[in-house]
Amino acid sequence: MPVPADATGPSSEDWLAARTRYRRLSTGSLLGGVAGLLTADAAGFPLVAVGVYWLGVVGFFAVRRAAPMTLFDERDCALERRASYDALRVVGGALIVGAPAAAALEQTGRLTVPPVVDGALFGVATTFGVFGLAYLARRYA
Repeated sequence: MPVPADATGPSSEDWLAARTRYRRLSTGSLLGGVAGLLTADAAGFPLVAVGVYWLGVVGFFAVRRAAPMTLFDERDCALERRASYDALRVVGGALIVGAPAAAALEQTGRLTVPPVVDGALFGVATTFGVFGLAYLARRYA
């Protein structure tokens, strides 16, 4: 049953609809920026692509700042925490298996690892290193 509006504010249905609208607007702004980046870059306009992307990012933060309510709550934080944990497990497992396997196969001459793969492995390993340092800083600070 909907909560009636009173002198202090809108009904809970109005609040939920507004929150959903602001969330969609902020997410749409960000996704529009990414789509514009990909489209303009594919069309051969790299500077326009970056500009459109940044407009989407600025729009995302502007909507979040201008919204009269909090767009994300503890349920969203818990969902992000679980998704981050799952992603860390999958990518970490792939790194633990993939990096030594690539090095061993390259040393035996069975595989030539492209430089882009070396760079990607280094980037992922660096990300895990930064995560570990941030974890230790939060844990023991």
